[in-house]
Amino acid sequence: MESGLFLLGLLIVLFTLYRLVSRKLGTPQATVRMLLRRYHAFERLGLREQDCLYRILTNRSGWRNLPPAFIAGLVACLNTKENVFRFITLAEEHRFNRKQLQAIASNPDREQAMREVALWLGEFGDRLQAENRLKEAEFVQMLALGLQPDQYFTQLPLAATYYKMERYADAAPLFKQGLARLEDSSDGASPLKESKERYQEMYAVCANAAANQQGPGHET
Repeated sequence: MESGLFLLGLLIVLFTLYRLVSRKLGTPQATVRMLLRRYHAFERLGLREQDCLYRILTNRSGWRNLPPAFIAGLVACLNTKENVFRFITLAEEHRFNRKQLQAIASNPDREQAMREVALWLGEFGDRLQAENRLKEAEFVQMLALGLQPDQYFTQLPLAATYYKMERYADAAPLFKQGLARLEDSSDGASPLKESKERYQEMYAVCANAAANQQGPGHET
């Protein structure tokens, strides 16, 4: 009887320890440390940054089954190890890489696939912005902008985040470019079309703030 209780207690303790260790190893910080170790291992082989990042993804569980061309395109668009690591941790934390990314990556049109990833990031950033988690929203929206730098649906949401942070000088050029591209867009059903007036009002505030900072005699 006593030995049975002892074994039961031991199992409970071991299970609790396992859960604690699993949670610690599964944190974004632990993931980044692991990615850095692998990056430096490849770097010591004399590989370039992009090649190191490609090797990391093609050898990582949950990513290695994605088409190589898609991984190469993702690495090229995100460009730096900081951005790639941020995207990996974000995707894995929300299990985006398990199902949704698999479906997107199967699209042979790589530009369209990158657009879909950017749209997912944009939607996620919008939720963070609505919750007033502005630094996190910026973090996510910057990744979306990296994937699709010349699209209104990545420029305008990030501009709105900068506006809410009162970073008007950063917001103004994104508003200007994004509104021009939104005007030219044939996607009439875009939710951002419905927000056009709100973005224009934000842009006017940013432009006025920039003009006031520059002083008289300058045009925005």
